[in-house]
Amino acid sequence: MKEKIFSPRQIGRPDPMKKTGIISAYQNMLQCACNLQNEIERCLDRPEGLGLDFFLQSLQHNTATFIKEKFVELNNVQLPGINIQKVIQQDLLDIAAIEEAIKARNEFDGAWARIKELGFIFPLRKLYVDDETGWNLTPDFYEQMNQKVGRWTQSPEQNFILENVQKICEGLNSLSGLNIIRPQHGVTELNYLADFVEIDMKNAPDFFIPNDILFYQHRLNKYRPKPNFNNNNKSFEYFVS
Repeated sequence: MKEKIFSPRQIGRPDPMKKTGIISAYQNMLQCACNLQNEIERCLDRPEGLGLDFFLQSLQHNTATFIKEKFVELNNVQLPGINIQKVIQQDLLDIAAIEEAIKARNEFDGAWARIKELGFIFPLRKLYVDDETGWNLTPDFYEQMNQKVGRWTQSPEQNFILENVQKICEGLNSLSGLNIIRPQHGVTELNYLADFVEIDMKNAPDFFIPNDILFYQHRLNKYRPKPNFNNNNKSFEYFVS
């Protein structure tokens, strides 16, 4: 039972509902990120794009203030005798679509709040594939999500138990393939196993053994052995010979 090097093993399948929730939240996040990135670039009149680093930098700041400061910087705005910071603070710059950018940032922040609530945080930078593809969920994202959502063994003993439970499941799946165990009827189907197995307390350590009338049980009738009439017709002479 002891392992030379313990390696955690995944127990069953990751919660499908939680996986769906995380994927949906990140898909929404990427749509919000794309919209916000486009709106910022539109405000700054840079349709060719400003790159990933510029966008990620914008997320560290108030979006409206960031746009105004970068508008002044990129357009080399100079107003002799007037403090540019006061112009920015007093909202005296005429920047097209800045309200749309602010709205897009609010939607982005809402998407981020949902991701935090779900508890799986994957770096946004790693979801930007390239300038041509843009934002997308990557194989690395799915791999790390499965590790996060799934449950894993924590000891060699758990690995040993899991391995044997998996063997039980494999056996049940084989019986299901023969329509002997019918999973569509629910867990009560496992009650039939009591007819297939008997417990012999004198047979330690192999207490559980197949029932000797296994093929006379319900659902196994069609596998019942055919009577051996030749044996039944043996004569007395054969018996005493």
